Order: sequence, then structure tokens, then C-alpha cells
Amino acid sequence: MLRSTPMNIQDAFIQLKKSSETITYLEANGRESTETYAALFENAMKILSGLQSRGLNKGAILVFQLKSIQAQITAFWAGILGGMVPVLLPPAQDEKSRAALELVLESLASPVIISDREGFAALAGNDQLIYRALSESPIGSITAVEDAEPGMIQFTSGTSSAPKGAVLTYKNLYEGGLASSIIVRENTSERYLSWLPLSHCFGFVGYHLVPIVNNFSQYQMSPVQFVRDPNRWLEKLSDFSATVTGAALFGIEHLLKVGLKTDKAIDLAAVYICFCGGEDVNPLSLSAFESQAAPLGWAKNTLKPAYGLSETTMGVAYTPYGCEFRVNHFLGSGIAVGEKLFFCDPDDDTISRVAVGVLDECNEVVIRDLSGNVLDPEYLGLIHIRGTNVMKGYYTKTDDGIASVDQDGWFNTGDLGFFRNGWLTVFGRYKDIIIVNGENYLVSDLEKTGRQVLPEGISLILVQGKDRENHENCLILFSDSKDPEILITAGQAIADTWHIPISWGVLIDSILQTASSKTDRLSLSLAWENGTFQNDAIPLMDCSATTLTGDYKEMAEYWAKTLKIPLSAISLNSHFVFDLGGDSLGLIDLVCQLETAFGKAIEPEIIRHRLTLKEMVDYLQTVR
Repeated sequence: MLRSTPMNIQDAFIQLKKSSETITYLEANGRESTETYAALFENAMKILSGLQSRGLNKGAILVFQLKSIQAQITAFWAGILGGMVPVLLPPAQDEKSRAALELVLESLASPVIISDREGFAALAGNDQLIYRALSESPIGSITAVEDAEPGMIQFTSGTSSAPKGAVLTYKNLYEGGLASSIIVRENTSERYLSWLPLSHCFGFVGYHLVPIVNNFSQYQMSPVQFVRDPNRWLEKLSDFSATVTGAALFGIEHLLKVGLKTDKAIDLAAVYICFCGGEDVNPLSLSAFESQAAPLGWAKNTLKPAYGLSETTMGVAYTPYGCEFRVNHFLGSGIAVGEKLFFCDPDDDTISRVAVGVLDECNEVVIRDLSGNVLDPEYLGLIHIRGTNVMKGYYTKTDDGIASVDQDGWFNTGDLGFFRNGWLTVFGRYKDIIIVNGENYLVSDLEKTGRQVLPEGISLILVQGKDRENHENCLILFSDSKDPEILITAGQAIADTWHIPISWGVLIDSILQTASSKTDRLSLSLAWENGTFQNDAIPLMDCSATTLTGDYKEMAEYWAKTLKIPLSAISLNSHFVFDLGGDSLGLIDLVCQLETAFGKAIEPEIIRHRLTLKEMVDYLQTVR
């Protein structure tokens, strides 16, 4: 690995200008191509020339609207070589995704859109350059950069009106690549393969920057190809003789649902690490996958839970090679921030969390109580991270970034966690944020929606907890009212407005509070997971309730199954992504189900522009 010489990500890429190692692209349309890093460098220099000839220089912000994986990667490195600041975003496909793109553009200072769609209408007030025209240029001039200068803006997912972009410096990007290189074996030329989207830090840093930093060959597979046929991931792992790969928990569960093909030609013996990330790592899914993949040569304990954030240039902690993933079990009673956990064997009265492993080399982590005091191992507290991979701050137009890293360099993740036997475990979110289908929601917004349909003075508290049977997250609504109709009415209002499922309601005598007189959501969540309210819980989610009929109802049922939401949350004009929390992977999963069910070939590029329920059904009716 390139560890001996201090450098940033621009230096690391320049070192590859004569490298014969390769990068292979499998695009969404099935086109596969391979080039050496030397060729990638040369092509990036041509794109850089095109950018510079149009007056773009150091510090220019480049917003990518590129469908091609190869174009995304080449344009990124062109920006890095020119001292510019790339922003990788999924292509806007319709009116609502364009509106989301507009919010990002409005938050940036004079951004320039780079697109590979010549019919893509430029947004008002923003310059647009066509990728193909940029590639028809001579060689550009490399611009020297300082380590601490902004090298990339990584936007985080969420539902707030103001997009949050983590400013990652040229040094951050290099150190993030190093941090995630900790599993690289001595004197081994690893081979990386990924189907994860480049717009997400997991895919970009973990499976593109790491092989760049180490001069390893890599294979970039479109997420469209994976979701269309997840077994193709396994086929390509075998064909490429990949040694390192990764998957979101969604991907593991999607493959289990489709079923692993018992193809004797597939040999996965070379794979020695597969990182698994997501907001909720389910040990049952990990074990099921490893068991089913074993006949294909998949070695036990290859699947490794890991933890990372955009703000830390991805890597924080990982499960080491040769170790089984660990599950911590502890008593659910008496849990509080700043207090010691009581660990025990699993039974009906325990709560469980999967450990995410040991720390990467580029960062340090401490657990603090609410007063900022550092806690000993086995005490629950807020996870704080400091290191060369931690972002500069959140982007703003007017200054160097929102103050999110303290004067000593510590970043408060907002996640609760603890150390045990040297391993970090993430317990869950502390503040008023929940995650549903990969999107962030402010609990206060959801509770406000519920209270608006209730008489004044009614207490309403929403928490997230794990189902004791299947370990999946669910939402539970609490009230100190005596009337169960209060919960039903409020739960329906939240589900209808935000299009997320409120699974259960619980009437309690009084709302639990912390010592500082704030609502004790943590204790309510823990009591739920501990089974305290099991006999008193009222089911609020009626999956069968809908006013839709005919083809619209049938389509809504497929949506509900794909998105794991109640049928009642879907209306005729619901948008698959912006109303219901779907994403590109879920959309392709849906397309695959529809093609199988109706025996019709559906064009993904067309359906991406028809993402309301009515538009999708009307389009499907025209397909023969």
C-alpha cells in the first residue's frame, strides 16, 4: 500500500499515470469495457482540458448528472487534477428529482452541471457542459492543490429542506482510502468489485478510492445490473477473481429473496472480505446468505459488518479478517446514556446489537456522555470521531463550512454506541432522527403531523425499535391518552402525510422523562424491544386498506411489497421516490417483479420518468 510518502488524493492518482492495472465498467445498459489506469489518467486529462478551455479553474464546483459509470469516474478525476470540487449526484429523472437537484444547486456557489444527456434541459441560472464535447479536447494542465483544500462535496441523504454537503478535502479523500485499506493483505494485489452506487460514500470511497490508493485492479458494476439480476454479482465475482467486495444489507436480502443460483461454474473461493453496511445490520440475513453461498466456495465469516459515514470519508470501523461477527446481548432495563450496560446470554428479556468491529487506522473514537465526559468500555454514550479522514465541515456559500467539528477536531456523529472487548457497537440514533428506507426524518415533524388531527393537550411520542421476531425496525406511537382512537387517528395522519408505516400504538400512564425533563425516547424504545408493551400494543398498520381499485390497486400492492410500507400510504399520485422513500435500487427491484408477473419487457429509462403510481400504471398498459 502507498503509505510511506505523505500525499493527497491528487498525488495518488498522478502516480497511476503509467499503471497497467485495470478498471472495468459494466454499465446499466449491459455494455462492458476495460481500460488501464494509465488510459483513465489520459482520458481525465482530456476532460480537464475541456473544462479549462471553458474557463473553469481551481475551486470550480462540478455537479455531475452522468448516467455512465465510466463518465462519472473520468470526470471526477479530471476535476481532481484541475483542483476543482466534484459533486456526485444520481441523475435527476423527473420533475420531483429535478426539484431536489435544484435545492442542491441553490445551496452551492456558481455550480456547473456536467451531463451526458444532450437532451437534458439545463436548470435556470446554471451552466451546463456536455460530457462528450469535453472529451474531444487535447491534454489539460494539472493544477497543484493543498491538502486542506476542498476536494469533493458529499451530500448526505435526508428529508430536510436544506441539503447537507460534507466538505471532504484532498487529504481527507486520500486518508479515507487508506482507512478503508486496513484489510489489504501484505504482498497481495487485491481485486475489488462493487455494484454499489458511486454517489454513495460506501461505493465511491470503499470500492473506487481504495484500489486507486493501492494501485489495485477494480470492477465497477452498475446497481441497475445488480438489482435486475443479483446473481450476476456472484458471476462477476467469479469471472474477475475478486478478493474484496461489498453489499448493502438491502442487496443481501434482495439476493436471498431471488435465490442464489447453484451454478457449478461460479467459484467464490477467492473472495476473502465482503463488507456489509446499512442502518440496520440483521444477523439473521448475514447467516442465511453465508449458508446459501457456501456451496459456491464462499468461506464462512467472509461477510463483515462495518460502520462509516460521509462525514468521515466512509470508514470508521470494520470486522477483522478471520473473525466471526459478534452480537452483543444485554438487559433492556436500566439502559441510559452515560450508564453501564449489563451483558448476558440471549433470552426473551435481552436486547441485541451487531458489533461493527475494530477501528480503522486513520481515526480515533471515544464514547461520551451528554456532558462531554469520555466513558469507559461497556458504557453507552455518543460516538465522537477524530482523524485525518474527518470532514472539514458542512458546506455553506458564505464561509468555510458549518461548525460541526469542534476545536479539538472531534465530530459528534449523533449515534449512540459503546466499546466492548475493543470492538465498537452502534446502538442507534440519539437525537430526534429516525431512518426509514434509508431516509432521515425528524421525529418532531412526524409528531406535529399527528397532533394536528387531535384535540389540544394530547401527548404523542414516536419512537423506533426492533421487532423481537424478525429484528426489523418498526415505528411505535405512544400516548398518555386513555382513548385508543387517538393512536389510530394520529398514526393514520402520519402515514398518509409522510408515507411511512406506523406499526404499533401503545397507551401509557405517563410519558417517561430524562433527568433534564426531556422526553425519554430511549427508554421507551428499549422497553418496546424488551417486550414490556407486547400485550398492550395496538396494531395501527392495516396493509389492506386502500381506495384504489383495478390495475392501480394491483400496482400499489407491488409498491407496498417493495417499499415495505402499508397499502394505505399509497395514493394515485404518490411518487415512488420523493413521496414514499424509494430509491434507484428499489425501482429496479420493482421493474424486475413487474416483468416477471406480467411477462412484459419494461424499459427502465422510460419508467424512470413515470414515477407516480398513475403514470406507471398508464405506461404499463401501453406495453405489449
